[in-house]
Amino acid sequence: MKNYKEKRRFKRFPYQAPLDFTVLSAPESDSRRIQSAGSIIDVSEAGIGIMTEFPLEPGHVLQWKDKLRKGNLHIALVKWSRKQDDLYRAGLFFI
Repeated sequence: MKNYKEKRRFKRFPYQAPLDFTVLSAPESDSRRIQSAGSIIDVSEAGIGIMTEFPLEPGHVLQWKDKLRKGNLHIALVKWSRKQDDLYRAGLFFI
């Protein structure tokens, strides 16, 4: 068995919270803003992992308000996304 080397710079930690987000831009979009929802499933210093019904794709830019610290706004880039059953699992990188 080969040694597996973690490629991530930051450790992920499990986290559960609802997430209401706006897709600000997408490579194929006409600059429309799309509202959607999902749930955060893990966090790191550099980003979050989410599950959503919205078909996220790499390159999408998402924005959401921090529910714990009112007034904080987060923006992240979808780095990867894959379909899991009827949902999409995506990795977001804070920008």
